[in-house]
Formats: sequence, C-alpha cells, structure tokens
Amino acid sequence: METLVAKKYTKALIDIDGISLEDVEGQLKVIADVIDSNSEIKDFLNSPLIKNSTKFEAVIAPIKDKLDKDVSSLLELMANKGRLALIPTLSTLLSKEIMVRSNKFIGLVESNEDLDDTLKAKLEKKLSAYSGSDIELITKKSDIDGIKAEVSDLGLELNFSKESVKKALLEHIQKAL
Repeated sequence: METLVAKKYTKALIDIDGISLEDVEGQLKVIADVIDSNSEIKDFLNSPLIKNSTKFEAVIAPIKDKLDKDVSSLLELMANKGRLALIPTLSTLLSKEIMVRSNKFIGLVESNEDLDDTLKAKLEKKLSAYSGSDIELITKKSDIDGIKAEVSDLGLELNFSKESVKKALLEHIQKAL
C-alpha cells in the first residue's frame, strides 16, 4: 500500500516541468536517511496520536528554507495527508526512476577475496553489454566461495562459486546415469 501511494507522489514530482530530478533526489535522500536511521523519528511520523501539522513543524519546517520550492510544497502536502513517513519510499522510487531514465544502474559484486579493478571493470563491461545499460558495480566482501554479481533493478544475477559448479556437475552426472 505504501509503495502504491508513494508512486503517485513520485509521478507528481516527475511531471513537474523544469525541475531537476537529481537535485530533488538528493534532498529527499538526506531526509529519508535521517528518518531511516532514527527509530524515534519513524515512530513520531507513524503515530496517529500526533497531529500532522505538528509532524511537519517538527521535521520539515526547520529545513524548509534549504529545500527546493517544489519539494517543500510536496512535503507540506504529504504532511497534510499524514504521509511524511513515506519519504524513504518516495526517495527510493525516485532513485529507481532516475536510473531507468538515464539507463544507468548500480549493482553489487560479492566475493570472499578483494577484487582487483580490472576484474570489476570486465564484469561491468560484460553486464553492460548483456543488458544494454550502463552498470556500475560496488564491491562487498562476503563469505561466498567465488564471485556473485547482482543488479537487482534489472533482475540480473551472476554466480560463479565452487558450490554451484559442484551442483551442476552432479546434476550432469546424474542425468548421464
């Protein structure tokens, strides 16, 4: 339900002429990060006992002058409707929409060893060629015995591990018998 409502606000932002979606995304991301990192603020925004105007005055009004006029108006409208808690979802949806429009996506590559830049660049190039999109990979060290690359926004996943090779080999042997 939250995502459905946040999609409507995202569409409203996208439909505004002359607005820089990247700037709006940056402003919303800062607010969303604060909300996500503080459970007290989350509880405050989700509380039905607190007036919507009080929520706006406590969370948005102090930073209103630093926000774009359209973002400020949107947040005021969201506050009036009691939907300030949707800011993190709105921020995420707007980020995804910007990625789709620019055809640039961010993925994650995991391995139990540090990956050198040439291997990471090769993976980015191959995934970009396969998907027709510009893909940037962020490296993360994990306990995977191999390499796993994932671009969740495109539904791409690549997995090279000893376990998957072993499983494929066993399946092949079983079929041959």
